[in-house]
Amino acid sequence: MGEAGVRSPRELLARLPRVQFGTGERRESVSSPVLTYYLIVVPALVLSVFGLLMGFSASTVTNIASGANPYVAFLRPLAIIVFSLLIASLVQFVPERRWQRVALWILPVALVVQALVITPLGSTSGGNRNWIHMPGLAGLLLQPSELLKLALALFLGHALTRPGARLRDWKQMAVTVGIPILAALGAVMLGRDLGTALVVAACAIGALWVAGLSGRWFAGLGIAMVPVLVFFVVQNPTRLKRILDILPGHSTPSITAPTQSDHALWALGSGGLWGLGPGASREKWQYLQAAHTDFILAIIGEEFGLLGAITVLICLGLMVWGMIRVCQHSVSRFVQVVAGGVATWVAVQSLLNTMSVIGLGPVIGVPLPLVSYGGSSFLFTACAVAVVAAFAREEAGMRMIGKPDEASAGRDPRRAPRRRRADGTRGVRGSATRTTARLRRFSPVETGLTARRPHPFPEARS
Repeated sequence: MGEAGVRSPRELLARLPRVQFGTGERRESVSSPVLTYYLIVVPALVLSVFGLLMGFSASTVTNIASGANPYVAFLRPLAIIVFSLLIASLVQFVPERRWQRVALWILPVALVVQALVITPLGSTSGGNRNWIHMPGLAGLLLQPSELLKLALALFLGHALTRPGARLRDWKQMAVTVGIPILAALGAVMLGRDLGTALVVAACAIGALWVAGLSGRWFAGLGIAMVPVLVFFVVQNPTRLKRILDILPGHSTPSITAPTQSDHALWALGSGGLWGLGPGASREKWQYLQAAHTDFILAIIGEEFGLLGAITVLICLGLMVWGMIRVCQHSVSRFVQVVAGGVATWVAVQSLLNTMSVIGLGPVIGVPLPLVSYGGSSFLFTACAVAVVAAFAREEAGMRMIGKPDEASAGRDPRRAPRRRRADGTRGVRGSATRTTARLRRFSPVETGLTARRPHPFPEARS
């Protein structure tokens, strides 16, 4: 009450009558695990099919210029994508407990494979030595850093949730988590691929954040990363030039010597709102380099316009949202950490690629997940998405490989499971389930009343 009986505006608003619809009971919002599963799988399939078609459109001119039949050359990426989707479709049936078994040793294997880039098997492209030749398969290259991303997410899920893990103990975390992360980043930098190293670091940070590490860890990590990034940028003239190109006042568009970002912006500007039409891109005629890989979004914007490019980004956002739902509603800490790492990986890689295309970030050579042409990138990204989809399938009670988990067997997939209590039990949810539990107390099998009862009126049976 103010002076002279004058009420304040807040007090007047508090006295206004309020209308409430419904019963007045507060209900806990239940997330459908089935919806979560389809939020992950459906956008992934749409992006895969659309990326396959756009990869064919963007690479046709390059194949013709090299004297190859574009339809015959298309059979190779088609076979790789079909093979990758078949592998991913099998991965989504693998239950969580089996991923926990392989999580510990998959990272050492990935590190050994990544180290092969400095051997005679390594291959250099675009200044980065991040590929290896597959022995016995002529012309087939493998990018082991893509496997390393998935391996690191699984390993961190095991290391951060194993019995005895103390997240507040910086010495234990430095040994069990810090050293493996530094080993992964160092293995990637053996091939001088800073862009992939940033994505690997983002995957690790996402997993650590979901695991619940203190914010002081991330503040210290950010401070330590700044001089390291500055060193790697300054000691490479190409990286330094790409950084300067995006700074205001350091670079102006040149018609005689345009950069990749200039061509990408011209492609997006030519497309307008609706695009020039499928296959009608002009920049793919060897004007825009890496049109079918790192700059596939520019070709999509040119042929399908702003609406087509936004549709692709929306599909990526829905897929990441589905992974975040897995993090939020899963009762398994392992699932939460792995899904958080994969979601951060896909989100940050999509953001870096989009910023490179529209000129808001430097060109660092990371593909658009599930859309850009690339065998290794597509295979392991699809497998990573399938791993998170497998977690959602298991949470929904869908069919998985092996015996069903006793914790989720017989549960209604439309109901979210209760979180575990301190004693490790989960409790009973739903009236039907409670009724079944009561009936089991008095079942003939448990009470021993399995013998046949005599008829109350034996003369009536004769």
